[in-house]
Amino acid sequence: MRLVIALSSLVMAGSLLGCAAETVSQDEVAETSDELFGFVPPHCSLVFSSEHQVNVGNGAKLHVIAKHSIRSLTVFPRRAILMLPPTLATNEIYDANVPGDPSFNALDRAAREGYFAYALSYEGYGKSSQPADGSTVTAERMLEQTGKVIEWIRLNALADEVDIFGMSVGSSLAVALGGTQSTTKQKYVGRIVLASHVYKSVTPFFEEVFFSPEFRAFLESAPNGYIETDPSAYGLLMDRAVPAAGAWAAATLPGRYATGPTLEGFDLPVFDAAHGRAPALQFWGDADLVTPLSDVAEFQADYGGDVDIRVISDGGHSLPLEEGRHELYDEMFEFLDEGRQPVPTLGCPT
Repeated sequence: MRLVIALSSLVMAGSLLGCAAETVSQDEVAETSDELFGFVPPHCSLVFSSEHQVNVGNGAKLHVIAKHSIRSLTVFPRRAILMLPPTLATNEIYDANVPGDPSFNALDRAAREGYFAYALSYEGYGKSSQPADGSTVTAERMLEQTGKVIEWIRLNALADEVDIFGMSVGSSLAVALGGTQSTTKQKYVGRIVLASHVYKSVTPFFEEVFFSPEFRAFLESAPNGYIETDPSAYGLLMDRAVPAAGAWAAATLPGRYATGPTLEGFDLPVFDAAHGRAPALQFWGDADLVTPLSDVAEFQADYGGDVDIRVISDGGHSLPLEEGRHELYDEMFEFLDEGRQPVPTLGCPT
């Protein structure tokens, strides 16, 4: 009875201190209840979820998925992380619902680590607002809007700073947000983690297939600056994905996308690494068909702050959906935790 009362109090605290309109998965409650007599308290697996439309100015609103756990409420100072998706993908890539395997869900992982975890979709993507011309969603516009989301997160999570995990164009934005080009106060950004990052060059193979003048002309001529993707658009990017995760991505990611974020990739670098300042950790898969090792080395040499590299063996360009995801997240949270107070376990297995 005391356990039930304690849990009820913590859930109520989550409703008061966390995001509004939060829900708890009934399946998770049932599953964790079954684990109770196996000495795993049910609260250890509870994740609270909410969705928001964040006003970023000029009539634009970005769709944000937010998650936290009971552990998130007990950490002081509060920890928050914003996940920025790659091009031609919504925030769902961090909320992956792969049947039978919850380990692909990055937001859930971060929430259980004690973070208030957020993932946004760019303007012109998914459930975010759709400008009349999708080609106007430039890197500078995305940077301005993402900076406002960081400020919203600080207030929403009561956190002093926000860490950032980015993929592809999301990693480029992370570099700028944590540096001298930031559109928010530099001190609001803690540490940044980069994956699927393209700095100044791609592999010759990928350049021939996707970075061709013909493909650029196709994007620039798209009606109203929007294109419709199908599963074939993600094939090379998902070549190392676990089959179940690849099937999930093929069924979930295709849709209507503003062309602006993709067009930014034709004029590299999107943001100069020399302006970066936040402590950074870059992940690279040694089987990546998009980013060559030479590009990783150039970024590491140019970066204006402290930066390190982790190489994932047999990793491709979509590490969160691959076999190497466990190594990615273990290393990522170890890096983010450096110099910070230990997270209370609340009786949960570590």
